[in-house]
Amino acid sequence: MSADTPAFTPVERCWVCGHDRFEPFHELEFDLQAFATEDPALAGYTGARLWLRRCRRCGFSQPEALPALERYFNRMYQQQWSEDWIEAEFESRSKEAIFRGILADLRRRTTPAGRRLLDVGAHVGKFVAMAAADGWDVEGIELNARTAAFAARRTGVPIHQLHLDDFAASGARFDAVSLIDVLEHIPDPVRMLEKVHRLLAPGGWVAVKVPCGPAQLWKERLRARLRLGYRIDLATNLVHVNHFDAVSLARALGAAGFDSVRVAIARPELSMAAGGVRAMLDDLLRRVIHVAGRALPGAVRSPLALNLQAYGRAAADPR
Repeated sequence: MSADTPAFTPVERCWVCGHDRFEPFHELEFDLQAFATEDPALAGYTGARLWLRRCRRCGFSQPEALPALERYFNRMYQQQWSEDWIEAEFESRSKEAIFRGILADLRRRTTPAGRRLLDVGAHVGKFVAMAAADGWDVEGIELNARTAAFAARRTGVPIHQLHLDDFAASGARFDAVSLIDVLEHIPDPVRMLEKVHRLLAPGGWVAVKVPCGPAQLWKERLRARLRLGYRIDLATNLVHVNHFDAVSLARALGAAGFDSVRVAIARPELSMAAGGVRAMLDDLLRRVIHVAGRALPGAVRSPLALNLQAYGRAAADPR
């Protein structure tokens, strides 16, 4: 790391429970060379090392420090994806089962009169398109300028290129809010969930899908044993800054003011490969792991729980 690169700011306490005792368990290395031309200050973190630490009280895992570079995460997520890549991402069916399941779960929890939905982190708009087709009055929030513009154009759904704080100031209220593969990317997740709580009408529901930290680490370590030269990829560049297990995810939702919290094993994301025996076998394995996990008592706390799906209800008096 170059001498003029901003330092790291220590994170002293657990973002979920406030405890100050941790157990280091994985050292990550930054590789931001892809930004060498467009953002040299960001690329300057390449080669830096940082420990992920697990809270001894609640099991939540987070980094020992955060990059002090101003707007580090916003800068990292402003990828300049091509239109072809964005279109292919929209057409991909890899997450359709996840999206259908979340919409069905939210439909069971809401009334026909309460079908106003906000998708935080709308990406290319696939989920909001499916929600609109399912009869929801849906809007999205997406910070990446390219994907936000594509999602709005492709779906006809309102996509707001705003931070959650700015959007919440509008006074809008929703019957449901979804965060699908989003909460793991945002430092201080309880604060994020509190903002979501304020966007919900009394009795409204939040749907959260995240990777399960301990199970993902187990999977990566297994891959490293089976594949010579494989490098564990758990949180490179802090792409995943939060690492939940079932207990800490439920605790985070409770700390943000949600009740009736339920955490289960999430449906798997399927292969994006087009056909082929290897893709078919990979998808079959993912489905078998998911079915086994849903069938076995307590499996939500086992390596079978590669991803977690949680729901929580906003209290009658929103914060």
